Formats: sequence, structure tokens, C-alpha cells
Amino acid sequence: MPEVSLFSESTNNIRPMPQKLLYDRRSASYVLSISTRALDYLIANKQLAPLRLGKKIMLSHQELTKFCRSNHLSLTANPVTDSGL
Repeated sequence: MPEVSLFSESTNNIRPMPQKLLYDRRSASYVLSISTRALDYLIANKQLAPLRLGKKIMLSHQELTKFCRSNHLSLTANPVTDSGL
């Protein structure tokens, strides 16, 4: 397997790493800084739309970015049902 280098041999400049297009569950949860269990809940509640490649669940970079930019107030807000509390 050829070795991948971040340095250009001719100028010794650092080249940026290519952006991943798809993330598996573990990588997606790492990128979002949540547990894989929390990611599974987001998928089950249809807040994230996964791609399925056979049995493998993948999430696109675009889907993760869209989720990060959305409003998550409903995830953390605790509505008060009784005005006396």
C-alpha cells in the first residue's frame, strides 16, 4: 500500500486532507461530539437521514452539516406543563 504524505515533495508545503463524503455511525458520532447511542436516537426520530449500504449505516457530510446548523432548542428545552412550578 503506498504511503500517503501531507507534504508536497517539490515544495514541502502542507496539502489539506480531502473532505470525507460519508461517515459511518462511529465517525459521525465523533464529528457531532455525541455518543453512538444518541446518534441512533437522532436517526430513529428522523432528525438525521442515513444512507444504507447493505447493512452499513452511513451519514453524508452534508446531512451532518445541515443538522449542526439547525435549531436544537426542542432537544434541550423542558416545557413547563404546570404554571405553579
